[in-house]
Amino acid sequence: MRFHFLKWGIPEMIRLRSIHGKIFIRYALLIGFIIIFFLVSFTVYMSDILREDSTRTMNQLSSNISDTLNLELNNMYATAQKILLSASVKEAFFRYTSDPAVQYENNIKLDDIIFSINGPQPVFHRLNLYRNDGFRFEYGDQYLSYNDNLQKERKLSWIHEALEQGGQKYISPPHTMPDETSGSPVISLSMAFAEIYGMRPDNVIEVEQTYAFFQKIIERAVLAPDDDTRQNKYVYVYNENGDIIYPLQPDEDTVQLIQHYRDRGQATKWDNTIARNPITNERTILSMNKSDFSGWTVLLAEPESLLLQPVYTFTYNIIALGVLFLLLALSTSYFVANSLSTPIRRIKKMIKILELDKLDRQMPIGSLSKLDELEELHQTFSDMRNRLKDSLEKVISARSHELQSRLIALQSQMNPHFLYNSLSVLSIMCEEQRNDEAVNYCMGLSNMLRYVSSSSFHPVAFEEELRHVEDFIYLLKERYGEMLQIQLNTQDSLNGLRIPKLVIQPLIENCMKYALDADPPWKIRLVGKRLSNKWIVTVSDNGPGFSQDKLTLLKQRLQEIDAKMDRPELSIDGMGLVNIYMRLRMLYGDQLIFDLSNGLAGGACVTIGGPIQIAEVPE
Repeated sequence: MRFHFLKWGIPEMIRLRSIHGKIFIRYALLIGFIIIFFLVSFTVYMSDILREDSTRTMNQLSSNISDTLNLELNNMYATAQKILLSASVKEAFFRYTSDPAVQYENNIKLDDIIFSINGPQPVFHRLNLYRNDGFRFEYGDQYLSYNDNLQKERKLSWIHEALEQGGQKYISPPHTMPDETSGSPVISLSMAFAEIYGMRPDNVIEVEQTYAFFQKIIERAVLAPDDDTRQNKYVYVYNENGDIIYPLQPDEDTVQLIQHYRDRGQATKWDNTIARNPITNERTILSMNKSDFSGWTVLLAEPESLLLQPVYTFTYNIIALGVLFLLLALSTSYFVANSLSTPIRRIKKMIKILELDKLDRQMPIGSLSKLDELEELHQTFSDMRNRLKDSLEKVISARSHELQSRLIALQSQMNPHFLYNSLSVLSIMCEEQRNDEAVNYCMGLSNMLRYVSSSSFHPVAFEEELRHVEDFIYLLKERYGEMLQIQLNTQDSLNGLRIPKLVIQPLIENCMKYALDADPPWKIRLVGKRLSNKWIVTVSDNGPGFSQDKLTLLKQRLQEIDAKMDRPELSIDGMGLVNIYMRLRMLYGDQLIFDLSNGLAGGACVTIGGPIQIAEVPE
């Protein structure tokens, strides 16, 4: 019997042949069957009832919204008819005069007539009369009249459409009057009429109602009466031309959605249906009602997921209750079989916490249980742990010696040509009787040989490595004189840090090896920085730089080292860049810094570095 425990101690998996498993599976199957059967039956039954109720409600609601909108539009139409049937209105409106005083008196008369027809509380927002010569009369909160550009007035979409209807009504989509200072949108009912019956209708009457009035009608219809909050139904209103009446400023998704449902309704002539929302791909219950009077279509949509939300909530509660019963069954089985499984869990716990760095810890001594088989298993595990500890110590020791040997072997390689050249320079000094210079040269060469030949592979202080570089530069300057210019620029914050031994001087040596191909003076620059928790050293020269083939070959070699971590096969002619990379790789792993490139002004550039927290290892 075997357990996998979660962090809170509840079994994650129980083997079927265990006592826990058999009891738990039987309880789980019984409770699961009852829950699934009940949920499927309840969900199917309630979903059908809710869909039927929603379809019936939405059909009635869309019809109510359409009737209420038509009632308001009918009032506007009736107002326009009453104005046009008034001979007094036509007589005052078509009285042409250029005298402002006469026009003012005529406006007062026209205002009084319209007031007598509509009363003190008109059912519209504003009434506009457009005459074919550009004269315009407005009636609303105040009356105004003015002459405007005739062509400008006729370009307004609702006026143009009204004239095109030849005396029939035209209901405009929401728009804003060009001279409306508030910018509030309106919906207008417009009709063309003639001055004398039988003539071509080239004058327009426009009855305006605020868009907010129609918006209030629509939104009141879809608000829940108990808590005054919006229901899960979406209302869309559009006319025969596809202009969207509601909502006022639809986003792109809403426009696409309305267009999709409009095309579907024209193709199938449906009033109620269930369709997929093209934006969200949800099943949606739809109800459509088109008005013969206004040509407006009221479309109601309710996502099925929102409609069935109470069913889903009930389902989740039943599932939670089922899980509770399952946990109760699991707890019962756990306590029933606990007396048998406790010893096995204790052994499993000891195996789980076993780690290589904790093999020295003393294991608990004592009997786990009164079963011989479990005692034998416990003893076998103890013996295995002791054998693993002995084997691990041997492997670590062998690996440590191997690593030290490899570091020493890499570190101890030295360029013999430099030694030959140094002895030649020393010989010339002696022949020329430059004794003091020869003594200093010997001391510098001795310091270099002593530093290079040291068998220590531990990191050294940065200033110690820098002194070795200065000794090397001194010997080079004695040989090449003013033809060689070397600049050292290191931050004081690097002092005290420990870096791998013999990683900077070989970079200077590498520059000399390839920079000599260029004409003197040969310039070498060394820059050392401390950035956050890393140290970085960059060495650059003014030589010909790395060729593309050389860079490709070096990068391939470094990739081979990363893949195999083998000691590079180096000839005796120098430590080389690969040697430096190998030693940095062995010390720092993936945190090393090693970059080869060519400078913008020419010459090679090599950057090395590593983490400070790893480099600071005491000798």
